[in-house]
Amino acid sequence: MSGAHADVFALLEEICSSKGTEQEEFTAWDLRCATASSARAQSKQIKVLSVGGNPKSFLEARSASGEQAAAIIIGTEPADSNPSALYRQVLVDGLLQRRGLILLQGLDRVELLAKMVRMDVASGLLDRVPSKSESSADAVQLSEMWLPGVPMPSMSIALAQEDEIEGLAPDGLKRRRAEKAEASPKSPTSSSAVAPAGRSLMDSLKARARTLAAISLLWGCAPMLMLIAGAAWLRHKLFGPSFQPGKPKKQLRILVTGGKMSKASAVARAVGRDGHKVFTAEIMPYKYCHTRFCSYVSKHYVLPRPTVDPVAWEAAVQAIVAEQHIDLIIPCTAPVESSAYAHLRERLPPNVRVFAFDGAVSDELDNKYTFNQVLVKAGLACPETAAMECLEDGLEFFRGKSAADGGKKYIVKPAVYDPKARTEILFLPIEDEQRQEEYLRSRNATKEVPYVIQEVLQNPEYGCFAMFNKGALTGFEFFESAASCLVYRQCRDKRYQQVLELNKGLGKAMNLTGQLTLDLMHTASGDMVPIECNPRIHSAICTLEGHRNLGSCYTEPDHAPSSDADIVLSKPDTFRFWIMDQIFLMAGFWKHKSCFKLSLPEMLRGNDAMLAGDDPMPFLAMYLAQIPSLLALEILPGTEWLKLDFCIGKVVKEGGD
Repeated sequence: MSGAHADVFALLEEICSSKGTEQEEFTAWDLRCATASSARAQSKQIKVLSVGGNPKSFLEARSASGEQAAAIIIGTEPADSNPSALYRQVLVDGLLQRRGLILLQGLDRVELLAKMVRMDVASGLLDRVPSKSESSADAVQLSEMWLPGVPMPSMSIALAQEDEIEGLAPDGLKRRRAEKAEASPKSPTSSSAVAPAGRSLMDSLKARARTLAAISLLWGCAPMLMLIAGAAWLRHKLFGPSFQPGKPKKQLRILVTGGKMSKASAVARAVGRDGHKVFTAEIMPYKYCHTRFCSYVSKHYVLPRPTVDPVAWEAAVQAIVAEQHIDLIIPCTAPVESSAYAHLRERLPPNVRVFAFDGAVSDELDNKYTFNQVLVKAGLACPETAAMECLEDGLEFFRGKSAADGGKKYIVKPAVYDPKARTEILFLPIEDEQRQEEYLRSRNATKEVPYVIQEVLQNPEYGCFAMFNKGALTGFEFFESAASCLVYRQCRDKRYQQVLELNKGLGKAMNLTGQLTLDLMHTASGDMVPIECNPRIHSAICTLEGHRNLGSCYTEPDHAPSSDADIVLSKPDTFRFWIMDQIFLMAGFWKHKSCFKLSLPEMLRGNDAMLAGDDPMPFLAMYLAQIPSLLALEILPGTEWLKLDFCIGKVVKEGGD
């Protein structure tokens, strides 16, 4: 083994010994092409996997399988693959465990790589690991500040063309590779082209300027926001509450998760006003959540991400349950986390309730095909839907169906929500049978990643939010939907009662306890039918805030309305929006094509969904603390973002946050 190689292993052993990791196996991947297969660290607890000839392919395979290493070694010898590209690939693909190490042999030989490392260390997202002995190798470690999804500043550096990694974007987001089947000249919407990997310095500067402008606009509106909050608080003090507190049989200790979202504050207030003790929780990096400033919240917790470290996440939740003697958990989280809570309930103490469907029911409702079959069995209206688990399923479904017949049109989409799904949409069948087959083939449907073929219905799209307890409908709202819906007003017409009855039938058929959202569209006859189900809470709950029975829907295990009059419904004139969303629309930060843009008179007739006279601080904290703190994380890396979602409380970026 050469002296340089020995230096790297000696440094690795020194670091492991100082951290006390010699008691457990420590896996390191050696990406240096010149490393002999026999090269190993001396410690038996350190397992070194020498990659050899093609480190790029090795990393891609590990990324696909979800594997992570405790340490990764990158070399700079002439025989080694481009170290700068490998360094970026390791960080972009998330191949390091939390607090993972990168060991760099001969860092001073590659100026570009040294610059990238310096930028990341200066940002605080990487820490240099000091060595007690002189070594030709350098070591850096992911810092406590680094979080999954937070791009490194070095991502803003454009690599030379020969250094680029196919499928990677410099802002730290993986781009899906295009399929040859989608390269048809008749498909102008095909996503067959891959965007270039590099971003110019000007792009980064523009992104930083936009981020700073957004923070300035938020804080520039502080006097107006404080005036609005002060007026609401004064009105509450002078004229009393605008809500009707319930009368619980017993005070509970309740954990409300998803603290970054507006719906979490609505739930925390609903149960807190009834006299229950409330705690909130949210994953990193949402440390400064608006809910931690809620007057009804006793303590706020920050959790690991269940998608990154499910064991640590579950341990953290179990610790909160034990520490605070939690009686009830109400998830107000994103789709993946909601599913995690649905499956967690089986492993919680028997005295702890989770107001969510169990894992099996949640999965059944979330899958578009199995949800459709539930509707069919219950005799409820639904669109024609078929499962597609392979190409033959799709070909068989469309056999005998022709575009010339002028019959129904169908859309092919993932059976379960997939943020990486292709965006090309075709209404089938089409006249070009070859292109139709290529399109079906390009979906890559399998039993593990199934698709559905669903009848296309008529716009506009509507949504409804429903709460259930032991099969009974306890809460309901019906509203017009949009791609980015941050305005909620009740649709009270003949469709309202139709959708209300549909939810009653669904709840009874499945004996549901939990909450869900349905996406609905029109049939040719004008009837409303659900096209898919999201088995979790919806932001439209903000329209129900203040109802005397809202808290009981969550806290009373036997709560059941004696009549429709006891179902939690909004008032017909209820109108909720997010004021800073409207101000950013007016300022031109994003287009209002898929948003509801309001006029000033319309805003004066409604209320901000975050604002409550008895609890004004979350309103201020969302706009002046939570969103600005998230934007501040984007300044140094110069990350481009699409918009600010004040409803969910996050910075929306391409590919997710």
